[in-house]
Amino acid sequence: MGNQKKLLFLLLLAPITVWAKEGTGKIEGVLHGYVTDAVTKKPLCGVTVLAFIPGTNSSKEVQTDSEGYFFISQLPATQVTVTFDKKGYQTTRRPNVSIREKTSVRLNVEFLPEDISSNSDRSDYPILRLLEAS
Repeated sequence: MGNQKKLLFLLLLAPITVWAKEGTGKIEGVLHGYVTDAVTKKPLCGVTVLAFIPGTNSSKEVQTDSEGYFFISQLPATQVTVTFDKKGYQTTRRPNVSIREKTSVRLNVEFLPEDISSNSDRSDYPILRLLEAS
């Protein structure tokens, strides 16, 4: 008789669990991509990538791996501001990156070293070059 009660309890609990999970209303997206050096074109590890979620005063922060890859999950469907920061490079912000529901957004960027001025004649090296977003 004990097993029947457990089974009945689980059958009654299952719909409540599904309802609670669906009732959150949060459908989240993913932001990922690669960061490379704008001059050498090599991947940059240890770049801090921060996605600021406007209107919430919250953010998500990750660092690029040895391949220059970053991955930020569980972002709400909205526009976020993404900041890239690493010692020896110019801290840069990319505003209005659109995150969509149940979608992965890819953002590949080239990061400019500090010793190259953005005001110099080196216009072929913008501070942050968006290579690809999808």
